[in-house]
Amino acid sequence: MKIAAGAAQGLEYLHEKLNPPIIYRDLKCSNILLGDGYHPKLSDFGLAKVGPSGDRTHVSTRVMGTYGYCAPDYAMTGQLTFKSDIYSFGVVLLELITGRKAFDPVKDPKEQNLVAWVRASLNFSHTCK
Repeated sequence: MKIAAGAAQGLEYLHEKLNPPIIYRDLKCSNILLGDGYHPKLSDFGLAKVGPSGDRTHVSTRVMGTYGYCAPDYAMTGQLTFKSDIYSFGVVLLELITGRKAFDPVKDPKEQNLVAWVRASLNFSHTCK
């Protein structure tokens, strides 16, 4: 939980405290490095983008990121928002809770995508958007 909380604080810093704010765009377990005392640090800012400012709600960009972590609305529209990072963080939390990978091609096709599997398992497909 300490690692998850630290990663959330890192996102908060990028989104709320930096000027201009940054959308990380590639949050995943392998990009959370652990320092002394398991203190988490976000790494690999190669896909990061300056976030929207003023009255803009999103940044239009080519869709990039890691399959399984990419927010569906961003993947479909190319409109990058801070919510895209929050979706990825949710996937990381699901990995921690379930012990499963975000995408696992070894599993049965219906179980390969973690988010789809959780939605189907909990019968949330009609309520989660």
